[in-house]
Amino acid sequence: MVMDRMQGVPVIDHYDAEKLEAGIHRFYFRAGASAFGVDHLLPLIVIKGSKPGPKLFVQSSLHGDEVQGIDIIHSISEGLSPEQLSGVLTLVPGANPSGLGQGSRYFSFLTDGFSQTDLNRVMPGDETASDAAGRFAAVLWNHLYAGNAHLFLDLHTQSTGTAYPFFVFADRRNRVVDHLVKLVPADLIANDPGEDGTVETEMLKAGIPALTLEVGAPRIFDRDMTRRGAQAIRNIMIDQQMIEGTADMLGTTPYCGDQLTSIRARIGGISRIKVELNQWVDEGQVLAEQVNPFGDVQETYVAPYAGRVASIATDPLRAPGALLVRLLK
Repeated sequence: MVMDRMQGVPVIDHYDAEKLEAGIHRFYFRAGASAFGVDHLLPLIVIKGSKPGPKLFVQSSLHGDEVQGIDIIHSISEGLSPEQLSGVLTLVPGANPSGLGQGSRYFSFLTDGFSQTDLNRVMPGDETASDAAGRFAAVLWNHLYAGNAHLFLDLHTQSTGTAYPFFVFADRRNRVVDHLVKLVPADLIANDPGEDGTVETEMLKAGIPALTLEVGAPRIFDRDMTRRGAQAIRNIMIDQQMIEGTADMLGTTPYCGDQLTSIRARIGGISRIKVELNQWVDEGQVLAEQVNPFGDVQETYVAPYAGRVASIATDPLRAPGALLVRLLK
């Protein structure tokens, strides 16, 4: 229901794709308010096809420093007309306005102090929760997602200070997920048993096939990631007969694995990463060193097994426990 307008765009507090006419629609979705009483508004782009078909929901930036998906969403929506589409494509380019405004992974809110919550660990939320993040998540789940997705793609990147290649988390025990992930022109695919509270896992529990696409590094737009991420969405839409065309893997052959290991700093210090993203490494190969402020090597980290480099630290300053390198086997 339209409640208001912001910059001429209708503001809604509940989204129901079934009630829309075929066409291109833009809304701001109201997801509660800040402690100051100002609404949290999420941009919502809906392209409803002139013919019936599946509902594909694509979301970016539930972590506010992970913005690459915004560019992917803009790319996929540009030039796509309802006449070309069967079904409904729902696009949310910015799912965490609090985090986006601060360049932060977290949803921030005032309570008895200042709190920060990872929204991708508290789904499906609770509209009666004692914290604002749980309520925000529940509004997304119950009034934005519910009833509007047969398939769900959650676009992420690595967090500030680290980077991924094009990396996909997919619970391949689900038959549809196992099929869809083969359409993604990724570098690496991890067979993901899931984590409670994430959009991907909670969607699967609800019977909705979902993938988490990690499209590179935070806080930048990378043209190649935009090209490949948009092609992944097109490939899935082609496969689901939402649009016409032929799927294109862009010449990629993803490396698939089911063991993902994070090598973390044993001490605080300045890190020197010795490997590149997506590089093959052998067991015992040096992955990283840490030096003290004088440049003296204090710790050396080696690969526990042979595999591909799935993530690296890009910020040289690493506190104890911080991620240095992640390997996929």
